Formats: sequence, C-alpha cells, structure tokens
Amino acid sequence: MKLRDLKNWLNQLNEEELEKELYYNSLDYGISGQVNEITKSDDNLYYVGDDPVLLHTPDDLKKRGFSKKQIDEMDVEVPASCYYIELSNEYSILERFVR
Repeated sequence: MKLRDLKNWLNQLNEEELEKELYYNSLDYGISGQVNEITKSDDNLYYVGDDPVLLHTPDDLKKRGFSKKQIDEMDVEVPASCYYIELSNEYSILERFVR
C-alpha cells in the first residue's frame, strides 16, 4: 500500500472514526496490539538474526564487523525513506509460549 492510498482512505473517514485507536494484527505470529508509532527509516535497515529481533543501519553493521560487500549482499528489511510500524507485543508472545 502506498501512503497516498492510506491518505485517501483516511480522508473518507468521519471525525468519530478518526478518534478510534489503530491496531495491528499479525496472524503469522499470533500477536496484536495498538500502533504506538509510525517510524521513517533514514537508512536501509537490515536484520541479521539477533534475538530479540533488531534492525540495523549499514553504520551499525560496519561497527559490528560486517564489510560493505557483506552488507550489500544482505536483504533490506526496510528501505531508506520508507515508513514502518514495529509489531511488538511482548505479553502476547510470552503468553503464546507459556501455555
């Protein structure tokens, strides 16, 4: 979805609807919760297998010892200048595995 599409959709909502909370739901991970923040990435962001999951900028990866060539071969998780929402609901994740 493009931001323009989201804007057009939001513009169609009345004031009452615009006052409602925005939630996310991930069927893949069985988590849901309120969206607290929308972030814009200034750099490409990469995931390298950290636990807990963290996204890293190219500078972060260089400090961790990755070469430019290694970084260039990695999949970009969030491209530079894009907006993203982090899904993070620790309680839901823990509940799922404690049962």
